[in-house]
Amino acid sequence: MCCVMLHAVSAEGQETLRDAAAGTQASLASPASEKVLDTLDKNDTEDVFLDEFMNYQMKLLKNWKLRVFTSGTWRHDSNVFLRKTNAQSDMMLSFSPGFQYSYGDEQAKLQVLADYNAQFNFYDKFNKQNSLNHFLRLSLSYRMNKTSFKLSGLFHQVTGGDLDVGGQASRVQFSPQLQVMYEVSEKVRVGLNGQLQQTHYDALISSTTYRFGVFADYSFSPRFRLGLQFNEMLQEVDKSGNQSGEDYLVRLDYEASKKLSVTGSGGVHMLHTTSAGDATLPLGTLGFKYAAGPKTTMYANVYARAQNSPSLGGQYFQSEGMLMGIQQQMGTKVTLGADFGYDYSAYHSYLAGVTGTRKDHVRFMRPWVKYALLRNLSLEVFYQHTTNDSTGIGSQPFSRDLVGAGITGSW
Repeated sequence: MCCVMLHAVSAEGQETLRDAAAGTQASLASPASEKVLDTLDKNDTEDVFLDEFMNYQMKLLKNWKLRVFTSGTWRHDSNVFLRKTNAQSDMMLSFSPGFQYSYGDEQAKLQVLADYNAQFNFYDKFNKQNSLNHFLRLSLSYRMNKTSFKLSGLFHQVTGGDLDVGGQASRVQFSPQLQVMYEVSEKVRVGLNGQLQQTHYDALISSTTYRFGVFADYSFSPRFRLGLQFNEMLQEVDKSGNQSGEDYLVRLDYEASKKLSVTGSGGVHMLHTTSAGDATLPLGTLGFKYAAGPKTTMYANVYARAQNSPSLGGQYFQSEGMLMGIQQQMGTKVTLGADFGYDYSAYHSYLAGVTGTRKDHVRFMRPWVKYALLRNLSLEVFYQHTTNDSTGIGSQPFSRDLVGAGITGSW
């Protein structure tokens, strides 16, 4: 997904520029926008009012929504295996059905959100790389008078480009999270959370991370909330033993105006390795969104996190980066946009005697245009350029260009 993939970067930091730049989600098309009156021909106006009336009557009878979509996309990849030399190009066709389901809203006692799509990928020359990918996000919230419970998570089963590996790789990511929150007063809330992050690579190095934490927030105003969070971390890494650590974070939720909002958390992670000593690392994700006008939106996401290296035994990499972009609606049918980013990753060691010297500098740009063909049908075209100036032991430098087009219908 082109713009959707980048705009979906969450406060949990599950997706970063490294994921987007690898081009894993080859299908750039996203569900067509909900219909609005000014995007339709005048002859369709009566049908729209009839549809809206029917939708209103349905909402009186139920509080759930189901949206299904399917997309077909094509892209040309100048460097399928992310190589510095002897780059191999190919064309790929993708077919991606999916659905979005919601029950209840933010004020309901029970709220359920589900977003799933499958992705069938077919290469022209390198058909051994054909794959079926799965992307699933779930969220279940239950709210009582002062106490609320939220169970959320994602499941990704993917075969595609991986910047650390420097080529195609198969992996499964599973990340459930449970949060319990209690409203002490109108201004103060406290909570507990637990998270599992499991990443399994075929024939490479897998890892499992557990986090258990407590937090407290204070509301200075209805639009400004500030808090503190502490997490205890336990990690199991193939070939590297067990690590532990602590997170010290400041939480922020600030809606400066109807146009500008800032949300996320930031702080430090104290890592205790198996035998390579301790390290203090920046950690967090902070998202900015600004509506410059009724048809203009800008965003920026700044992040820092540490990840286990699936290709280099006994090593992890610390990533710091930024994703930013802008989109502009032109008339009633055309939307233009561009996404940019930079990521710096430095590799370090879990084990004494193992030296991490690799450094990655990833640069990423993607202009795109989306055109509303019909009420529930959209066309999207994009160009993406990625470079990784990687140096050191195990480095994987490359340059890559992607050109693609996709068409999506949603109902």
